[in-house]
Amino acid sequence: MSKIIDWEYYSSHFPNVVPEKQFEAVEAQAETEYKKVVKPYMNISEERQKDTIFRLCNFLWSNQTTLAGHSVTSVNNNGYSESYALQSTAQAQEAMEELIYKGIGTRLAGAF
Repeated sequence: MSKIIDWEYYSSHFPNVVPEKQFEAVEAQAETEYKKVVKPYMNISEERQKDTIFRLCNFLWSNQTTLAGHSVTSVNNNGYSESYALQSTAQAQEAMEELIYKGIGTRLAGAF
């Protein structure tokens, strides 16, 4: 299966957040998520496909803990507590789908 983007394409764009050693696995996951939304009958330009996969790679890498369902929303330590504004897994999934729809230039998820 040919990849939509390769390391050379990814590393020549800014910003890069995925380390080279993990890029192949992250790119494969990005393509899987992309294909869940984008169907073969949709006519998406190659440039839009590449840019969307590029953004998905960064999103997946940056949100891997949240997407895996392991995000911390608050910590309580001897009466001292901190809350974090991290997304839930469902919110991260919705944000990823919205990123795809925006990237390919079609409607936003849930817009109909």
